[in-house]
Amino acid sequence: MASNRTLNFLGYAYGNSSVSLAATINGVSVFNGEIATLDEPLPSDQVNMSNAPTLFSVENTDLFPTTFGGSYPMSVTVTGGYGAVFGPITSNYMLLYTPTTTATLANSSIQGNTLTIGSVVSGTVKKGQVLSGNGISNGPYIVDGSDNTWTVSQSQSVTDIDISATTQEPTAGNATSYLGCYDGTPVNSEGTPDSRSSVYIDGVQQVPPLPVSRGVQSWTVLAGSTITYNLNVSTGNDNIGP
Repeated sequence: MASNRTLNFLGYAYGNSSVSLAATINGVSVFNGEIATLDEPLPSDQVNMSNAPTLFSVENTDLFPTTFGGSYPMSVTVTGGYGAVFGPITSNYMLLYTPTTTATLANSSIQGNTLTIGSVVSGTVKKGQVLSGNGISNGPYIVDGSDNTWTVSQSQSVTDIDISATTQEPTAGNATSYLGCYDGTPVNSEGTPDSRSSVYIDGVQQVPPLPVSRGVQSWTVLAGSTITYNLNVSTGNDNIGP
């Protein structure tokens, strides 16, 4: 049975008076009220969102059961203060991935895109494993191969080293762990990794960063303005198994 999810909208609000937000998703009012406000000027550059607080939440909503994967139109109107900067959107019941060492290799080398294994100390070598070790950069992964010779995704030049091969083991999401609500599927309207696409502020289309950013763009909205966009949410997961 599908679980309803909670979405948290992270960011910062700025002003010498309280900022209020009025948010709708797919025509449904999901928040209308004051939010915590910093008595500071509105930043002119991108804001570091690594420790951003939750501005508001949409809790246990049937808009986003774990079976939902797609997009809804969303709008947020900002009033009071100077404005707000909107950053990541997180959700519970998102599939968790834990890196697990599944093979350890000794006296091995990577030359160009070829991995040559000296010996397998433990585990089994297989496609998709990410390689790490002294001198290995950018996390190449195994594309294909067999026995002691495998093709890797990125060219390297390292010899006679010990290598750890890891895989990402899936774990079912849960009610109290929150990750980004969008993992790139289904592909959003602009083909970016962002949970917001086709962004407009006061009816003016906002062009995504070029080259396309590999993270989540933050969006600054002045008091008295409205941001609209496609809110992209990937399918949730509250069960691992057949």
